[in-house]
Amino acid sequence: MVKQKSKTVEKVKSVLKFGGSCLKDSSSILKAALIIKNRKEKVAVVVSALQGITDLLLDAYYKSLSQNKNYRGTLDYIRQKHLVLASELLSLQRFGKATEIFSGIFDNLDRLLQGISLVGETSPGLKARVLSSGERLSAFLLALVFEETGRKARVYESDRIGLVVDRQSEEAEVNLQKFDKNFLWVRQEIEAGSFLPVFTGYFGCTEDGQVALLGRNGSDYSAAVLARGLQAETLITFKDVAGFLTADPSIVAQAALIPVLSRTESAELSYFGAKILHPKVWEPISDRKITVEIRNYEQPEISGTTITRNPVRCKNIIKSFSINRDISVLRIEGPGVGYKPGIIGQIGSRLSEKEINILTVLTSQTCINLILNQTAAEQAREIIIKLKEPAIRKLTIENDLALIACVGTGVRETPGIADRIFSILARNKINLEFFSSGASEVAIYLIVKNKDALETIRALHREHFQKKTADERAESNPHSSGDTFVT
Repeated sequence: MVKQKSKTVEKVKSVLKFGGSCLKDSSSILKAALIIKNRKEKVAVVVSALQGITDLLLDAYYKSLSQNKNYRGTLDYIRQKHLVLASELLSLQRFGKATEIFSGIFDNLDRLLQGISLVGETSPGLKARVLSSGERLSAFLLALVFEETGRKARVYESDRIGLVVDRQSEEAEVNLQKFDKNFLWVRQEIEAGSFLPVFTGYFGCTEDGQVALLGRNGSDYSAAVLARGLQAETLITFKDVAGFLTADPSIVAQAALIPVLSRTESAELSYFGAKILHPKVWEPISDRKITVEIRNYEQPEISGTTITRNPVRCKNIIKSFSINRDISVLRIEGPGVGYKPGIIGQIGSRLSEKEINILTVLTSQTCINLILNQTAAEQAREIIIKLKEPAIRKLTIENDLALIACVGTGVRETPGIADRIFSILARNKINLEFFSSGASEVAIYLIVKNKDALETIRALHREHFQKKTADERAESNPHSSGDTFVT
């Protein structure tokens, strides 16, 4: 009797996520395939739609609901773009395979949009099916391009692998307990196989199988969920930037790369304006030892920002200034409203039901200040009016504000940080509307008028980074720059 060899099982070590800005033309798609091929360890890949495709699908979707219902021109453009890329990147045999796959996706898209246009109505599930097509197209295209390098690839569409979400919403969240159970067979199949798994980002499915979206730029979140499911050691997201910077480079030209951040610091920066990572990335891997790296797509071999589980302190304490210029303050006033038991919970619950997110809350005895995105402020006001709470005597909205987060491990517990910030603002004649410290261990929040926002960021960055760095260089080593990090 011949003894059969047992199958070799190899775990996925790294999950590589490619955003739309990394998948914009034939040369960038080929580069992605070569980055994947050059990795020494076993990897899995998560992709967004090609650059601009989700916006075009959204345009086709709204045109199908419009009076003239002329969505086919947009659909034909999307189809032609993918076919041209496939013809540039693939051999004749694989181009034929791509054409067949694309035809199935576009036929389905056409039926969906035609149905929406005929009925004149839609649903979140139908919209999700339309918008998820971009990721399906890019996943199959990249898989076929990778196969041109002489390796095998297999596409996993994320609504068919047990990536179950909590509700039908454009900002759905994955039910991690159900995902862990459902995904087991996928992980085992991948570990036993000798192919590249390519996953679609951005969407999952409800328990009854309807496609649901994870939010714009939600492919980062998808990648974190899949890194959890694959029990990977590292999640690498490739971007058109090298990582988190000390400020937004479009505001501060001297902004510098931050080599190391903690998860908490990166979450604060993402939540309050830095569009480097999706804010929900950390939820699925909060209990996992997964290191997250951000790398510049153009220089993939160079380290960008590494994000660790443990707190990371630097000599300057503050590592970055993040800004959100779409802020409103909803003031809820009344005698004793700030300390009446249950009122903040009641308000939060009602706003949550309407998917209105409260960024932060500042309270006093006579006033509760809700910091909201400007687009949500008026709706929040109407909801609170309907509460008919006797303790609430007055509701006012203050618009045209900006929130600045000063982020760094130790910022709350280090003496003199707040005083220094106040001094910088005073010297630059900038009035501070609100100040909050203590809500986060790694952040101090400032709210200023929008007209002062850019000067606030520039003044803080100049005083905190540029002057200090120049002085240090003059005193010590002229070739040295940046912070010393201690973990």
